[in-house]
Amino acid sequence: MIAGLVLQLMEDPTLTSAKETFNHPPHRALYHAVSKQLWSVFQKRVFQFWSNERALKSRQVFSKRYYLPLIKPYVSSFSEDLKVLEIGSGPVCAAQYLEKGHHVYVDPLIDDYRKLFPGVMPEKAEYISIMAEKIELQSSSFNLVLCLDTLSDVHNPELVMHKVHDVLEQDGCFIVSMDIWPLWLAWLHYFLFRVVPVLPQFNRLYSYTHKGFRNTLLRHFEIQEEHLVSPSFSWLLFKKEVLFVCKHKHD
Repeated sequence: MIAGLVLQLMEDPTLTSAKETFNHPPHRALYHAVSKQLWSVFQKRVFQFWSNERALKSRQVFSKRYYLPLIKPYVSSFSEDLKVLEIGSGPVCAAQYLEKGHHVYVDPLIDDYRKLFPGVMPEKAEYISIMAEKIELQSSSFNLVLCLDTLSDVHNPELVMHKVHDVLEQDGCFIVSMDIWPLWLAWLHYFLFRVVPVLPQFNRLYSYTHKGFRNTLLRHFEIQEEHLVSPSFSWLLFKKEVLFVCKHKHD
């Protein structure tokens, strides 16, 4: 009986085309807003993680190997002077590997990263050290917005997506990746992080199922395509990182 229940909870939709995505019934993500205090504690853990230069080098390699091939085809249609906003860039600043456009990086710890890694982060860029929920930028001013493996770490994901919707031009592209979990692990993740937050396996503020995150995105955007980022080597091999290519909704 227990085994049957576990198998039922593990059921998770496979990746679908954009057309199939719109046909899914409403389904909310596993989403309960965290406190500002918990978010602040988590930010200290994030900075501690990046304090190891090996972590930075590993993530740079990952970005070039997995993110870049998925993102570049969608950037090729834009001119050389496109404007790119990367939210939650950390010290990696993955947009720099696109090698064109004006780049703006937003991260609440960005100034700390620049001090920690002098000369490593791109010089010809604009840096904004602020929570993504508080950014105040001109509406419809960016051709491309990137948010790579970040939305599960922000204080309020829904507000961040509202901000993205505002700054993205009508024909622009929003590319976001997210770790997704089977429903039973999403709940376990949520519970253990709040009860025993020191466990390294459960180190995200928010946990999403595949269907839940798709429907979260659909409240703000149209999903054009989905891609599996890389083979999973995560805890128990249940987690998958999926990259979503989104556009403004058009009537």
